[in-house]
Parts: sequence; structure tokens; C-alpha cells
Amino acid sequence: MNSLLVRTAIRSHRRLVSVIGTTTNTNTTTTTTQLQQQYSTTSFVLKRKKDEDEEETARYFEEEFEKMDDIAMINFGEDDEGNSKNISVEEATKLIDEELAKIEAIEDAKFVKNWKPGMRKRPLVVANTLEAFETENDERWTLRDKRCGALGIKLGMMPVWDDWGKRYPCTVLYLDSNVVLGHKTVEKHGYTAVQVGAGERKLKNMKATILGQYKDLPRVQEHPPYIIREFRVTDPEMALLDIGSQIHARHFVPGQNVDISGISKGKGFQGAMKRWGFAGMPATHGVSKSHRALGSTGSCQDPGKVFKGKKMAGRMGTDRITVQNNRIIKIDVGRNLLYVKGAVPGNKGGFVEIRDAVKKPLWSTDLVKDSLTRPPLPTFLFDEEQDGCGQIGIEEFMPVPNQDPMNPTEDTAAA
Repeated sequence: MNSLLVRTAIRSHRRLVSVIGTTTNTNTTTTTTQLQQQYSTTSFVLKRKKDEDEEETARYFEEEFEKMDDIAMINFGEDDEGNSKNISVEEATKLIDEELAKIEAIEDAKFVKNWKPGMRKRPLVVANTLEAFETENDERWTLRDKRCGALGIKLGMMPVWDDWGKRYPCTVLYLDSNVVLGHKTVEKHGYTAVQVGAGERKLKNMKATILGQYKDLPRVQEHPPYIIREFRVTDPEMALLDIGSQIHARHFVPGQNVDISGISKGKGFQGAMKRWGFAGMPATHGVSKSHRALGSTGSCQDPGKVFKGKKMAGRMGTDRITVQNNRIIKIDVGRNLLYVKGAVPGNKGGFVEIRDAVKKPLWSTDLVKDSLTRPPLPTFLFDEEQDGCGQIGIEEFMPVPNQDPMNPTEDTAAA
């Protein structure tokens, strides 16, 4: 009985599509070798070594297929009466497409759908726990994902102690009336972002053209924001907040790390020693009244000038500075306060931008409250009776270790 074998192999540099006629009935006089010799002018094997351009390859395949008019009918088995079956070119093409679809489906099954950096590329096969298989297809929060941040006012620094008595030098940040004012979309603006306003200006000092932008937000028209900033986000469906919604302190999780950006303190016109850390001139040995000079700045006659960007005396400070991986020690829910470990750039009363840390966010660790795997999206579902109510004492502290940090463990003491 005659049969048709359709074999396809897809490689990175070539595509091989072969249609080979084989015979299994001994009574059949025509063999595979004879068929190949008979149709040697129009070979059954279509081979292309270079497949860099898919359109050119498809065009090449169509041209070669049109040349095979003399073998439009191929033997394909026998019917009930013992006569040979015939298939047309369209039927052969359909068989080839089906085989190609099967191979592509097998190749696609080897990789994870909707993959993004930070996820597994291939399905999980072996794991130590069953939870790994259950959470395999869950969307994971990676270091490349971004959500909306918040604007805070720097109030100053103060110490904070945990239950073990360990002291943390913290900067207090006040989230003053953070309101979402608008969205930026890829279709209209070319990127995805959230516009956030914070603070409040006097209504009498605001122009009507500015207030007209808040016509859809009556509360914002009565209390116009002092500052407006944009925060880029990666997933519009998960990270875009509704226009008019508020961002409170519980937008962040106690124990997580944040990146804080602000304008540094202005120092005025300073010399090279303070501005750039130069060593200065010698204190003795012929130096007179120029101990804090920066030294030579130019070159010889060639090029005969001072290059741009040379470190010299000038105005110092008032630069945009970002401090990374500052941990949130405590959150005051009632007063919208964040207690962040370490120093924060800027003067007291200045605004800073608070974002999730991009290097060490500490998600999926015991250092974050409840060991969350990702931040709350798009934000925390706040309680109107607690968040921003102004009451004192509604606080959330970061996880405290079970072991007293002041007393060494037995292994450490033995060593």
C-alpha cells in the first residue's frame, strides 16, 4: 500500500521540507528510487541553506512549488477497490502546514509563555516542594518592574529603637496629600507614567489656566498641589492608579528598601578642596598664603587652554541626588509618616521622590512584613478611618529578628 511521509525540520539557518513517497506493498512495481529518478527534474526535496529573510524564503518556496505542475497528483495509498488514491497540491500543502504547526507547538511547549526577565524560561520539572509547581505560572515581580512612587516632605532625623533596644538613625518623611492627577500612555505619549501631585498652594495665587486642568477633580481645584511629578510604570493594567485616588504611607511596606531622590543642600561658592576633595598645597617648604589653592589647571602652549569640565572652584550643591536601598523602619499610618533608615538629600521642608528599590527591594524575604513577594498593586487598599486620620499611635514596624542582636549566639560565643 502506497503512503506519503511528510517530514519537516526547522533549523536556525535552514528549512528542509521533504515529501517522500514510499511503498510497503511488494506487489507494487514502482519503488521510491524509481519515483525519485522519474521526477528528478522537479526534486521532492526543497532545500534552502540561508533563511535570513523569511519573506524571501516564502517566495522561494512558492516559486519552487509552482514548478511542480507535472506531479500535481501523488499516489497516496489505495481505496476499497484497490485503485491508487491521488492527492492534489493543495492537499499536500495542507499536510505540510499541519506538520509544521505540530513542530512549532512542540517547540513552544518547551518555553514559558509571557516570559520576562527574572522568570524561568523553561517549565519546572524537578523541585523540592509542591508549592514551586503551584506558583510556577504566577506572575512574578522582577527588578525590571516598576510601579508608582510617592512624594514626601523631609521633616528631619530622629532615632528609633526596636523591641531589642537596637537604635536606628531615621529620616522622617511626610506624605502630604499625594493625589493622582493624570496618566501618560504609550498610544498618546510614547511611554506609561502616572502624574502625582503633593502639597498645597494658596488658591489665590493660582492662575485660572492651571486650575482649568483640574476641572474634573473638584477637590484638587479647591486645594491645588504644590508640586507635580511623574513616575514611570511598566504594566499599565496592574500599576496605573485611578485618577483622583490618594497615595498613603501604606503604599510602602515596612522592611522594604526604597530609593529616594531629591535636591541636595546648597553650599554656595566653594574652593576645590571642599568641593572636590583636593589635598591642597603643602603647609610649609616655600608655600606662602596659598595653602588651599587647587594647583595647576592648564597645559603648555599646546593646547594653551583649560579643558571644559576641569574640577575647579565653583558653586557646590543643589544637585539631584538619589540614595539607594534605604530601609523603611516604621510607618505611622495615622499621620502618613515614613521612618527611613539613613540620611536623605535636601533641606528640611523640601520634597523628595520615593520609589521602590531597583537593586535590593528585599521582596520574598523575612526582612519585609508578611514576607510579601511583591509590593501592593496598584497601591494598598487604605482604610479611611485609619490612613491619614491624624491619630497618634497607629504604627507598623518592620519585622524584628527572633534572636537578640546584642547577645551572640552559642556558636559565635564558642568560636
